[in-house]
Amino acid sequence: MRIRLESVHRSYRVRRPPESGGRLTRLVRRVSSEVEALHGIDLAIDEGETVGYIGLNGAGKSTTMKLVAGILTPTSGRVTVDGRDPHRHRRQLSAELGYLAAQRASLWWDLPVKDSYELIRRVYDVEPAVFRRRSEDLVSRLDIGRYLDTPVRELSLGNRTRAELVGALLHAPRLLLLDEPTIGLDIFARESICEVLRELRHDTAPTVVMASHDLRDVEAICHRIIMIDDGRLVYDGKIDELRALGGGRRTLKIHHAADHRLPELPELPGLTRIEDRTRTVTTYTFTQGEVPGELLAALFRDPRVDDVQIEAPSLEDLIKDLYLRGT
Repeated sequence: MRIRLESVHRSYRVRRPPESGGRLTRLVRRVSSEVEALHGIDLAIDEGETVGYIGLNGAGKSTTMKLVAGILTPTSGRVTVDGRDPHRHRRQLSAELGYLAAQRASLWWDLPVKDSYELIRRVYDVEPAVFRRRSEDLVSRLDIGRYLDTPVRELSLGNRTRAELVGALLHAPRLLLLDEPTIGLDIFARESICEVLRELRHDTAPTVVMASHDLRDVEAICHRIIMIDDGRLVYDGKIDELRALGGGRRTLKIHHAADHRLPELPELPGLTRIEDRTRTVTTYTFTQGEVPGELLAALFRDPRVDDVQIEAPSLEDLIKDLYLRGT
């Protein structure tokens, strides 16, 4: 499904205690003000794309998700999903939409998991044979078969999230919105969810938009990153293009014995020695070129050199740089 946001603004009216006045005044009085969550967002996501939507807390990620799902309407501007207004056509859109949010439960709290799935089947009118085949496959992939008879309220956070993901996928949605799906999960729950999402991308190719703080998950699942800061888009492109913004910057770390005198490095573009924080590690950064093989060979032959590492900046480091530069 295709998503379009055109000059979208979204404001909220909030009521807060006044900043001045006595304790009783601040307790009883409220001052109304308007907060703009999105500032003229222009965004296009094509059918079948898998997009990571990242930003700090309060940046506007969840607001965007709710606009696309039809839960909210824009203050101004236009939101369309396959050319339709998602709020006005919310009933039709829900048949093609899967929505998983860390703070939003879609399964029935007091019912066993399998009963919630049966209710979902009836709501979306999925044929019993198709439902059985699909549910057995998803339950197996996410390893929650032993919890099907357990009420949702008794599940751990990780098992509940996996069960929620199965529920969101049972009707084979063409659009999948994931709002912090792995927040608070252990490494095993995160890996199983990421693996299913990677397989889903190849099997049924839905449009996937995943808001997340965990850049490892975004990098594992998504090809494109959209970064939002204070309600404004600051980056939209491929992960490889984001890496290129680092200008090819890399780090050379040499681990050696204390007070060991290292050989002089050859001239490399942008070569800079970083101030030492330890007597046993010497660190350089450089922007282009390769460290000569003969130098590396000499370092590895040196009995007082323990290790040599050449590292590209992590995705998280590149994004921090973007924030600091204000781009």
